[in-house]
Amino acid sequence: MMLPNTWKAIFKDGSWQIQRQNGEMVAILAKSKDAKDNAKLIAASPYMFEALKGIVNLIGDEDLPDNGEFSGAAISDMVRTATHMTL
Repeated sequence: MMLPNTWKAIFKDGSWQIQRQNGEMVAILAKSKDAKDNAKLIAASPYMFEALKGIVNLIGDEDLPDNGEFSGAAISDMVRTATHMTL
C-alpha cells in the first residue's frame, strides 16, 4: 500500500528512478555502488519528513527525555532542525 505523497524507487533502463505515484519523475540516479540505497532513501524522504513533523508537533517546545544513551535535547534539536531545512 502506498501512502499519499509517497515516492517509489524503481530500477529501469540501467539506473534507479524515483517517481511519484502518478509516474512523474523526481530523480534519476546513475549506476553506482550506493545507487540502490540512495534511491530508497530519497524515495522514503517524504514519508520520513511527515514523521519528523509529527514528532515536532508532539513534543512542541519540550525536549525528549534522556534515555541514558541518547540526549533527548540533542535528538529534539535534530528533529526540529531537519523539519526547517531548505535548499
